[in-house]
Order: sequence, then C-alpha cells, then structure tokens
Amino acid sequence: MGYNLYEVHMMEGKDKHVILLVSQWCATCPHADALWQKLQKEYGFKYDVLDVATPEGRAWAKKLMIRSVPSTIIDGRLTFVGVPDEAEARRAIES
Repeated sequence: MGYNLYEVHMMEGKDKHVILLVSQWCATCPHADALWQKLQKEYGFKYDVLDVATPEGRAWAKKLMIRSVPSTIIDGRLTFVGVPDEAEARRAIES
C-alpha cells in the first residue's frame, strides 16, 4: 500500500517537537501560538508553549541565547524569531 504526498508530509512532521517561547507582555505571541496550534492539529507534532518567566522557559532562552519573543524552537534548535510565515513554518516541520 502506497502513501500519497499529504500522508508522507503528515508522517514527517509527527516526530517533531515544537516549543514556542512567549511572554505575557508580547503582543505578537498569540499570533504565533495560533499558527503553531493550527499546524500541530494538522501534522500531529508535540507542541509546548513556555513563558520566558518560568524556569523552563528561562533555561531554553539562556541555552539558545534568545533575546526576543516569540521564538520557535524545533527539535532543540532555534528556528524562528518572530511570527513565521505559514509556508516557512510548514517547510520547517516537513524538513
């Protein structure tokens, strides 16, 4: 049984882990969260939102030297700062 292109992309994204670093004062963070929630429902990857005011959020920010939010970490690597374009976000999940 073969897979269609859509099914292959879905399988590729399932193993990803996306972390969105946010803060309460960030005006664009809700937009980034909405985008990643939409893609998470479509691709099924693990998705976490961490506030930089929490110990875990601060640890990620320190480890990757992040100074701005929203910041997106995919599989432990800083991938986007700011709200990514949906097409760019899809490419990052599918790669």
